[in-house]
Amino acid sequence: MSNKEHILKEIIKCASETGKTPSEKNFYEYSGLGIYDLHKNGWANYGELVREANLTPNKFDKTKYNRDQLRRLFIKVIREEKKWPTRGLLDIRHFRNKNFPDSSTFYKNLGQVKELALGILDFIQDKQGYDDIAEICNSVHAIFESDITETTNLDKGSVGYVYLLKSSLNNAVAYKIGKTKNLEQRLKQLRQPSNIEEPIHSIKTDDIDGVEQYWLNRFCSKRLYPNKPKDEWFKLNASDVKAFKRWRRIF
Repeated sequence: MSNKEHILKEIIKCASETGKTPSEKNFYEYSGLGIYDLHKNGWANYGELVREANLTPNKFDKTKYNRDQLRRLFIKVIREEKKWPTRGLLDIRHFRNKNFPDSSTFYKNLGQVKELALGILDFIQDKQGYDDIAEICNSVHAIFESDITETTNLDKGSVGYVYLLKSSLNNAVAYKIGKTKNLEQRLKQLRQPSNIEEPIHSIKTDDIDGVEQYWLNRFCSKRLYPNKPKDEWFKLNASDVKAFKRWRRIF
């Protein structure tokens, strides 16, 4: 009779004899059981059995966490790092501990940065003791909102900067083109989520809108997200970057 107690004893015994958590295939061969026996006793998958037996999974099981559990893990990282974690930082944690999700698991399940931040804010809104998390998530959300407000609030003819930044976005190198009247303040804002690696170059000009639009048009075929025509992220090569850096002032 493959009851719950018997199955737990079998997996613990198998792990003890082999010195490690058995793979699903090896456990079924060892015990003569199958996934149907797990389902009959309340386990949706093999990973749930492994965890109930207090064994360490051999690799991260992407079915392990639901959305709220992923948000709790992300909040824990924010609190430990005291800032919004980069994808690279999340992947380092995954590399060190295979039970911790990789960055793609967070972003596939919880949305991109802006949506993820809003989701966490919604998750903690009725909870106590999350002021530090709310402050960081609000600052991240504000950066994305500022992209919209800067586009609409720049006075025509005012002197400002069109900038090029480099970042690791979605585990790939990407470049952002934007405009601002206060370059130092804008760079400080963009560094807060910590995924901006370095400012590449800025062009000082009295025609912010026109100069920015020129570069957006010039690189339009290289957008990181082709289905988002207003997006400012691009896949650029060394020649593209060199062309942008040729200009320092346009008046």
